Amino acid sequence: MKKIILVFVLILASLAYSSDFQLPVTYDTLKNGLRYIIVPDTNVPVVSCRLYYFMGSMYEGPGTSGLSHMYEHMMFKGTKHLGTSNYRKEVPIMKKIDTLEAKISQLQQKNEEFTDSMKTILHDQVMTLLNQQRKLIKKDEIWEIYQNNGGTQLNAWTADDMTAYIVTLPRNKVELFYWIESDRMRDPILREFYSEREVVTEERRMRYENRAIGKYWERLNALFYVAHPYRLPTIGWMSDIQAYTRKKMEKHVKKFYTPDNALIVMVGNVDPVATKAEINRYFGSIPRAKIPKQEVVTREPEPVGTTRFTMRDDAEPRLDMIFHTPGYPDDALYKLDIIEGIFSGRSGRLFRRLVDKEGLCTDVGAGNNIRLHNGEFHIWAELKTGTDPGKVEKIIREELRKVGQKRPTEKEIMRITNDIRMSFISGLKSLEGLSDRLAWFERLRSWKDLMSYPSHITAVKPEEIPAVAAKYLDPDLATIGLLLPKKAAATKHNDKKSSAKK
Repeated sequence: MKKIILVFVLILASLAYSSDFQLPVTYDTLKNGLRYIIVPDTNVPVVSCRLYYFMGSMYEGPGTSGLSHMYEHMMFKGTKHLGTSNYRKEVPIMKKIDTLEAKISQLQQKNEEFTDSMKTILHDQVMTLLNQQRKLIKKDEIWEIYQNNGGTQLNAWTADDMTAYIVTLPRNKVELFYWIESDRMRDPILREFYSEREVVTEERRMRYENRAIGKYWERLNALFYVAHPYRLPTIGWMSDIQAYTRKKMEKHVKKFYTPDNALIVMVGNVDPVATKAEINRYFGSIPRAKIPKQEVVTREPEPVGTTRFTMRDDAEPRLDMIFHTPGYPDDALYKLDIIEGIFSGRSGRLFRRLVDKEGLCTDVGAGNNIRLHNGEFHIWAELKTGTDPGKVEKIIREELRKVGQKRPTEKEIMRITNDIRMSFISGLKSLEGLSDRLAWFERLRSWKDLMSYPSHITAVKPEEIPAVAAKYLDPDLATIGLLLPKKAAATKHNDKKSSAKK
């Protein structure tokens, strides 16, 4: 197996270094709008099976933030046929739970009328119904079916513009994927909805409410994006999560989780002709959305100055500078990828200056985040305790100015170009990695753009770099974040209070 994969990687590597990068891709669209990509590789015994919905937090808003992430959880609860011993008996129970939860929500809005005794009574009634329903539920049936048939890499994830449901199966078990995922697309059932809402609520507490770095990133991102819904956290705002209802989720699912907003990617030991027929047999009869998804029209306005955000907490000190960049496609994005290479890594200018030479930071880096609409370029620095963040910012500004004024050397460009191309190949060395990248480029515009990426990078000329850096990486138009430890004075003051109470 290792030899087979190595041969596959070497073939990809040789193609990436040539100007003509090709893969044996079969691409088509069903009558209901479902797109699919098939890449056969008969040298492996498995198939990466992935269903992507072009849906995420950027299509949400006030009252609905985080619904896509919540649905990621609900998708594993089953359908009318999976996850249940008797769906018909579940229906009246779920309706009664909905009625009780609606009553609880109404009383919560009238806080003075919602006594502790009323909370206990209503909660006990919900739990009694839920326990009745759970006697009918086949818990984790979807996971077990996949795992009992050799499924690996079983997972799901949600981002701002995509949701994915993924599994890698033996080649003779691939029909399971078509059966399960078409059933989830056609007849998803939101069983155990309100108890799962509590799971998501706790997940948010752990990742954001109770983690300094989580709170910091969430607020910094909301400041960076003034208008575009990229500013919404994928997990959702706490108040929105707590207000979810099964009815609200059902409306969300019918609107967005439909074949005309989905992509299937199959990479591995599959026959394209047979795969096309199977995808059409299982998914072809599922209807489109009644109203086609409307693309987000909001775009980020041009920045007009520096936005600064400082947060103090129990955390390691860091500095972040984020810059607005164009959405995809734009030729400047390839040049910004090169600039990322100039700044990032141990051989990058920022590490050599701030870590090796000045000894002010423990680590630094840069990243060019290409997005469907408005992108971002991010420079970050992890500061040593006691380091003056103003000094670090000054040095970063100096390095930005240098890139904006003087072209990089041919040697530096060659090093960066080689690193990018090898990183590109590294991302394609697994069936799963290739699947994700094909889907990502299809989401941006077309899977074919994956093939042309290496040649775009190779075509960047050193003399093109300064103008792009000067245009997009202006510190006076950046969003600058500082996460710093709590002030010592405040800590001592709190300690005195604590001692007095004892």
